Amino acid sequence: MYLSILDYFCKDLFNRMKKTIIGLFLLGAVVAQAQEQDSIKILKPLKGSSANDSITYFKTKIDDYKFWTNGRKPEIIDTTLSIKNYYNQNFIRRDAFGKLFFPNVGGVVVDLEYQDLPFATSMLPAGKRYNYYQASEIKYYDVKTPYTEFIYENGVKEGNFLSSTFTHNINKQFNYAFHYRGLISEGRYRNEKAQNNTFVFSSNYKTKSERFKLWWHYSAQNLKNNENGGIRDINDFILQDERRMTNVRNIPVNSQTAKSEFDARRIEANASYGILKRLNVKDSTYYNPIILKNTISYEKQKFRYEDSSPNGELYSTLIIPGIGYNNRKSATDFSNVTTAGFQWTDRVQIEAGVKFQSLNIFSDQALSHKFLHPNSSAIIIQEVNNPKEMKENLFGVVGKVNFDWNEKLKLYGNVEFLQSDNYKTVYNVDAVLDITPVEGYTLTAGALLQSKIPSLNQIYNQSFFADFNYANRFETENIQKLYAKLDLQKVNTTFEGALYNIDNHVYLDQDLVYKQLTDNINYFKIKGVNHLKFGHINLVSTAQYQQVTKNDAYMPLPDFMIRETLYWQGELFNKNAQLQAGVNVTYFTKYNGMRYVPIMNEFALQNPATAQEIGGYPLIDLFINFKVRNMRFYIRGEHINASFTKQPDYFAAPNVPYRDFKFQLGLKWNIFS
Repeated sequence: MYLSILDYFCKDLFNRMKKTIIGLFLLGAVVAQAQEQDSIKILKPLKGSSANDSITYFKTKIDDYKFWTNGRKPEIIDTTLSIKNYYNQNFIRRDAFGKLFFPNVGGVVVDLEYQDLPFATSMLPAGKRYNYYQASEIKYYDVKTPYTEFIYENGVKEGNFLSSTFTHNINKQFNYAFHYRGLISEGRYRNEKAQNNTFVFSSNYKTKSERFKLWWHYSAQNLKNNENGGIRDINDFILQDERRMTNVRNIPVNSQTAKSEFDARRIEANASYGILKRLNVKDSTYYNPIILKNTISYEKQKFRYEDSSPNGELYSTLIIPGIGYNNRKSATDFSNVTTAGFQWTDRVQIEAGVKFQSLNIFSDQALSHKFLHPNSSAIIIQEVNNPKEMKENLFGVVGKVNFDWNEKLKLYGNVEFLQSDNYKTVYNVDAVLDITPVEGYTLTAGALLQSKIPSLNQIYNQSFFADFNYANRFETENIQKLYAKLDLQKVNTTFEGALYNIDNHVYLDQDLVYKQLTDNINYFKIKGVNHLKFGHINLVSTAQYQQVTKNDAYMPLPDFMIRETLYWQGELFNKNAQLQAGVNVTYFTKYNGMRYVPIMNEFALQNPATAQEIGGYPLIDLFINFKVRNMRFYIRGEHINASFTKQPDYFAAPNVPYRDFKFQLGLKWNIFS
């Protein structure tokens, strides 16, 4: 029976892939014939004109299409068929090593390693973290001709993922860009539909002298998810055949009516003005030795959780009557940063200034309720008193330093010291040193010191469930980090490591109550990546060992993670197309994973007595990537071993299965007009 199932799966997958590949190759051939060799057509003289008539034309290069994010240097738009781009082929558009996906696309992403979070606090819950654009992730463009990026992927069961970007330089000074990302995916299990919509408009302008520069963006993000709370009995999943639940849609879940929604609107504007003029002796260009900068930002976030038929047993708490079965809270974040930059030589840049920030988290009204004993109006079982809002104002100094001695030695540093109303001093200090003693070998070392306000989601909440109303006053979380990375470009190998000390860690305990650890947590990780090439055969190995050496019960993580990617890559059709095909295997050791709590979209510790282990199971993907000029097609059989696993025991979180087998079809098209 086992062999027959495997045989059927292989035949079905082969037939699907065969049809898809034939279609893609035919489409690719058409595209290859339709597209010109040059991105800009050469104009011919008009009929009746003289042969001596001059026509001005240019031929663009990929170097003419650049983008940057705030605070980072410009990068060239990447259209290559590389293993890096393959790793980014998912709905979060980043390498998924060290991450686990919930069953549906657009759902929750589980971190298998400790993550550095932004210094600035927000109301963004962990369950929506990877579906949300931070201000630092917004792209600004500078392109020679209009540029369009189009990405399409299929969803789970029913639905699609679409990402589209259009940008255009009106002239050398002014650019604008539109970006839209939309996703709708039904999912295979009950009540797990995901629907995300994101719109971003960005623009940048500079004068001819480049003395004045302006770059700004507006973003609107809406992230909706049905929340089933996981399957009710994991044996319904593990013993599907025995319990005759071969269609996972039949497996009972903890909630069939719960929904969560995170909505955010943000506008940010950056401006700089150069004073004086100085000659750069390296390239005979001029620059402004004094630059005044200002950044102003305003964002409003909203979180909503509703359940028309709430399951009080799911959270073991009383339900407050008469207020409606929905939670609503909002947060606003206004900030302004004004700095002055000094660059008296081409080696040293110093920037210093002041910052003001105002945070506010609130609900529609204050909540007050008393639960009385059924037999006595004088006995109070539980009392709920939750304020309408909590405010925090911060003011202080900020600074940056860039020291470029030469190509072999560079130092970068950032400093932020702010005084707050309720948290005294919060600060962020980080420094990075780059050393390249020999070409092709680079050592990066850095340090990070942080004292920051916990997440606003940990500080405040209002709910129709009695136990989920809180207004916490925690101490600042303190983080000290040392890290280093050795990049051996000559042998395609990198090594990196990090050491953390975390004080005042805020966590959600097994009783779903936020607490702050009075002791510290020690954590380290070591990671290595190696890329071997044997002609057209490539093997990319990624391995990470990590350990929480103190208070590991408050930060459960797997000890070891590994990923092996074996693939063939070469050119086809007289070098008019490229093909990449291979297999990807990931594995991590077992650990007591964190429990997902839908009502807050956060993770909580498990009860040690009944903890469910996660991991110890390989995840195997087959993939094919096909590129014709600037168009890439990709197909992938995700988690193919799920189809012939008789008793599936693969989970992303307690009671939440990892994604089953999925046939992934995708397209990415870079259009240079």
